Amino acid sequence: MLTRRRFVQNAASASALLAASHRLAWAETAPTYRNPILGGDHPDASPIRVGSDFYMTHSSFDYAPGLIIYHSRDLINWKPVAAALRRYHGNVYAPYLCEYQGRFYIYFPADNQLRVVHADRPEGPWSEPVDLGINAIDPAHIAENGRRFLYANGGVMAELTADGLSVKVPPRHAFDPWPIPATTRMECTCLEAPKVIEHNGYFYLNVAEGGTAGPGTSHSVVSARSRHADGPWEFSPYNPIVHTPSRDDRWLSLGHGRLVDTPDGKWYMTVHAYENGYRALGRQLLLLPVEWTADGWYRIPAGVTADSAIPMPVPGSRQTPFADPSDDFTSAELGLQWGFWHEYDPARFSTSHGALILQARGRSLEDSSALTTAVGGHSYTVEIDIELDPGCESGLLLFYDPQHAAGVLFGEQGIGVRLANGYVPGRYHPGATRATLRLVNDRQELDFYYKLPGEPWKRTEESAEVSGMHHNVLGGFLDLRPAVYASGSGKATFRNFRYWPEVKAPA
Repeated sequence: MLTRRRFVQNAASASALLAASHRLAWAETAPTYRNPILGGDHPDASPIRVGSDFYMTHSSFDYAPGLIIYHSRDLINWKPVAAALRRYHGNVYAPYLCEYQGRFYIYFPADNQLRVVHADRPEGPWSEPVDLGINAIDPAHIAENGRRFLYANGGVMAELTADGLSVKVPPRHAFDPWPIPATTRMECTCLEAPKVIEHNGYFYLNVAEGGTAGPGTSHSVVSARSRHADGPWEFSPYNPIVHTPSRDDRWLSLGHGRLVDTPDGKWYMTVHAYENGYRALGRQLLLLPVEWTADGWYRIPAGVTADSAIPMPVPGSRQTPFADPSDDFTSAELGLQWGFWHEYDPARFSTSHGALILQARGRSLEDSSALTTAVGGHSYTVEIDIELDPGCESGLLLFYDPQHAAGVLFGEQGIGVRLANGYVPGRYHPGATRATLRLVNDRQELDFYYKLPGEPWKRTEESAEVSGMHHNVLGGFLDLRPAVYASGSGKATFRNFRYWPEVKAPA
């Protein structure tokens, strides 16, 4: 059973002075970074260190390819390098990337059923998923003396076989929630997101409590420790380790933390959070420094918040702008920034020689499997050239799910605007087969532009407002992201997808 310890107000004086001195010297000599470290929807991150390299994956939800593997040398600047899932396997979220005896594993739920893929290298190739036969979410792997355990939501733990690919001992209840203070405004107790590490003779277990959405003060990171990987667990006196104290803060619903260290012994925690006023961007990826206390616990250093300027984790590195999702479609493979809604069918598309050719599917956006890319930032502009076969409809939109999207539609009926409520007021230029479409997102107010060959840019009469297109309104734990689609018959040919991290109206 879990126990509560009396809160320790201060570490030993010598330890506190040393930590303060270290932070001051660090801040004076090192360049800093600002959160988020990945803008847009990159929730439930699962980073690990392999030598001097860092790898991670995160929830891919309803998109495929899934479980994108990212690489970094400094924990701040990340680049996608592989996809562990090359087919659509259902709703995939809260994965756990780990290394055990030189082999790499990702434990993950797909439609609430725990599965695992494995590989010799983080870059893959990855195996096909193995079904573990456990109905749960949010798995976490840890091993002790050759025994392998898998934790999951609700405080359950199963023992795995030596190869980590099947269950040896069925799940049992292993830990209870930390008692959240009664004054907390939260979504639910929601004991989720276990993460486990071994450090200095203890196993440390992080969990998320309070709910990942709902009120801005909901989510949190709670910690416990044990001498053994299977418990019993003792709560940290510093709980909650991470929490949004006020709905007026910039970063809301902070939670789902996983610890990772640097080669020189510094420690950090990835968390996700909604940005106040910009929930439509989804849960963005943040990084917080961690310090170990004299009594063997860890906490966020005093005075550091998710909105602080924080010294870079790896000396000699600097934070760079987020990766540009622009695509000229000259590669023989579709870029890893792209994800299809509810499918991945290589026979349906081809990309090379400056064109992405997408065969039409379904009767409209609702059943066509949109192709999307996650982006961050309060304002941005996207643009694409589209050529249509007879009978094909396409468009450039901000897409939440098939029922909730806003953007410019293009088909035999002409060019028109789909507003956030799904209404299409009218059409222009029926019969057009080629156009360039531009969507300008100015702090969640959208303007729409189009250009026919040889003609000047035109702005549509209609604009849209999309700040309410997020989980608290629509459900699904998704984000609003640029997308294209092809429905009806024939095909759509896309060229020159361009992204600017600013409002860019045509001249």
